[in-house]
Amino acid sequence: MTFLTLRVRTFLFMLLIILVAFVLTGTFSLYHFRSENKQYHFDRLTRKENAMVNHLDYITEAYQRQGYSEAEWRKLLAEKVSEVSSVHQLDIGVYSKEGKLLAGSLMYTNDPKVFPPTVYIDEAAAPGEEVPLKITEQPPYLIGTRALRNDAGLLEFIVRVPYEVSANDIPDEDYNFLRRLAFIYVALFVLGIVMALFLSNYISKNMRAVSERLKEFRLNKSNEKLEWRFKDEIGELISEYNIMVEKLEKTAVELAQSERESAWKEMAQQVAHEIKNPLTPMKLTLQMMQREKDLKELHSMTTNLLEEIESLSHIAEAFSRFAQMPDVSLDAEDVSYLTNRAASLYLDQGIRFVSTGPLHARVDKEQWTRVIHNLIKNAVQSIPDGREADILITAAKAKDKAMISVQDNGGGIPQETQHKVFEPNFTTKSSGMGLGLALVKNLVNSFGGAIGFDTSEKGTTFIIVLPLLNPKQK
Repeated sequence: MTFLTLRVRTFLFMLLIILVAFVLTGTFSLYHFRSENKQYHFDRLTRKENAMVNHLDYITEAYQRQGYSEAEWRKLLAEKVSEVSSVHQLDIGVYSKEGKLLAGSLMYTNDPKVFPPTVYIDEAAAPGEEVPLKITEQPPYLIGTRALRNDAGLLEFIVRVPYEVSANDIPDEDYNFLRRLAFIYVALFVLGIVMALFLSNYISKNMRAVSERLKEFRLNKSNEKLEWRFKDEIGELISEYNIMVEKLEKTAVELAQSERESAWKEMAQQVAHEIKNPLTPMKLTLQMMQREKDLKELHSMTTNLLEEIESLSHIAEAFSRFAQMPDVSLDAEDVSYLTNRAASLYLDQGIRFVSTGPLHARVDKEQWTRVIHNLIKNAVQSIPDGREADILITAAKAKDKAMISVQDNGGGIPQETQHKVFEPNFTTKSSGMGLGLALVKNLVNSFGGAIGFDTSEKGTTFIIVLPLLNPKQK
């Protein structure tokens, strides 16, 4: 079976179920009709025997009243038995109380398969209540045996009726029903095969669709999801596939971002090293020249050079800080208080702070302050010239999360660059290396939180979400 396809295995399995159902139903139906047929013959034999016994009772009474001789009565009994046998189309035998055959139809007396009722005589010989009809099976006969008693209750005759049961002797209504049932079974079997074939194709078709999607799956491209309308097993499989696609795409993005950041860190270390090495001797030389010469023009030139060197030094320092992310020490802190303390340094720059109360989370106090400073500086620098700054910082609780947002009234972030916001080297300002937001995201992630943003032409809001500590963790 291992070499068979899923479609073939499904079809064969469903076909097997249909066959088993049909065999069980057919077996039960056959058993039922055989039981009914047997009961039918028992009932028919009972009716026939009762009719013949009543007739013989009448003959016996007539014999007793009219005083026939033994020979005359036997002759009369043989005639009447033959007459009754002909009327009822059944063989009949009349035995004496000693078990001797007194009269019987020709077929009955000549049939070697019919035996005298010696066993029944002992039961019927005792006086008392009437012994009921006894039916025994001697294939192909049902033998009905009945005792006839006289007025004194003593055994007088034993009547024995052999009833031949034919396997084909089925009542017409039962035969017609079986014929219709057989036709229905054949039709249902054909329909079951068609349905099994359809369902096996249906299942295998969808499995092939999933298989094709898995073959086409690539980490370096956007993978198409599958759609399924029904909430069944295949729907669960496709749902899990779609979830896997989302997770893998997210993982691929994170991996690519991690690779980019790693490359940036290596480059930052190299740039910082290459810039710092010549800056120090250049700075010392210029400072010596500035002290030794007092010429105004030389002083102005060295001053400008020192400013440019200082600028390069700041750039190298920024690269160095990004490349060497500080180790964080997580402690239970009130981030609402820390945010307010950091924001209070910028009150003269149009910054407002609103809080719903203490928000305890596990952060590094110094690095959290660094995160807030970077976001505030980013918000201040995003305000266009000629526009008054209006920056709102909020700290609020949302279920089991702390939400800290920094909202500015700048010009927003263009749609085509929104996906690069947290990447190194992204900046919308005319100065700076674009490492601040990348640094912020890395720090927030190290706190177990997440950062996102919402932007429009009216400004941008950066939102940090942190897991709150329960009272036992504070």
